[in-house]
Amino acid sequence: MQKNWWFVSFLFIFCLFGRSTGLFADQSEAPLISPEQIASLHDVVFGQGGGRDLHAEIAYPNGAKAPLPAIIYIHGGGWVGGSQHDSYLPVAKIAQHGYFVASIEYRLSKEAKWPAQIEDCKLAVRWLRANATKYNVNPNRIGAWGDSAGGHLVACLGTMADQKQYEGAGGYPDVSSAVQAVVDFYGPTDFTRPDIYSPQAAWLTQGLFGMPYDKDPEVWKSGSPLYFVKPDDPPMLLVHGDADVLVPLAQSTVFDEALTKAGVPHQLLIVKNAGHVFGPKPGTAIDPSREEIEKAVFAFLAKHLQAP
Repeated sequence: MQKNWWFVSFLFIFCLFGRSTGLFADQSEAPLISPEQIASLHDVVFGQGGGRDLHAEIAYPNGAKAPLPAIIYIHGGGWVGGSQHDSYLPVAKIAQHGYFVASIEYRLSKEAKWPAQIEDCKLAVRWLRANATKYNVNPNRIGAWGDSAGGHLVACLGTMADQKQYEGAGGYPDVSSAVQAVVDFYGPTDFTRPDIYSPQAAWLTQGLFGMPYDKDPEVWKSGSPLYFVKPDDPPMLLVHGDADVLVPLAQSTVFDEALTKAGVPHQLLIVKNAGHVFGPKPGTAIDPSREEIEKAVFAFLAKHLQAP
């Protein structure tokens, strides 16, 4: 579910409605770090999934004195496509805001079924925390950002830290896979309600779980972060277009309601007239702009990962 060739037909435009006040409030941010100061690492192996190496694309500010806050980026692609090279923003651009960034690979549904995907994502968090000294990362300030299928997986990271059955056996078993902030771009959160799940996406989800919903509803529920929300979940920012037909807005509004009920700090940013992947409707302008959405994301991350 990302900007892949087979989703072009689902692109729509979007606009914004901020559920939370202060989402675009004036917040002092440090100047961007120059591109020349950003270091990159390619095809870094962070562990194994299904007996093979998993890789990450990494970027970070070179020469930072203090340990850096970190972001694990998880790509979209309907759990069947995409790669660690497909982050919403280039990892180097994210790193310019003062983060160590790792965009990670995870096993796709054509290779392995649920819960392989969340096992690989949890492994990436454990790997980074276990190697915090090596990479000059603050192990207590690790966030997760993802779009579409990646949005679903970061929501899982945010709600399933206590679900030991999803840790997998990829390495670092005694290290926590908890994250301290989540940014979820238009990710599905509840696979159990066909009234808020699009027919266009149902075949992708069936591929993820390896069976139709009617055959084993509990399997589909086991991958729905909505049912794992609890009061001590990390702060979350949800961003979703109100004209998204692939992953309907209701997937984020029901999640918003569950987070509110549990008392989890969060914000919901509804982007009006926006389809999936924030593609603009013909003849309209997006509101807010992509730059404004990015500003909201980095303000949220700065508050929860960089603030003293």
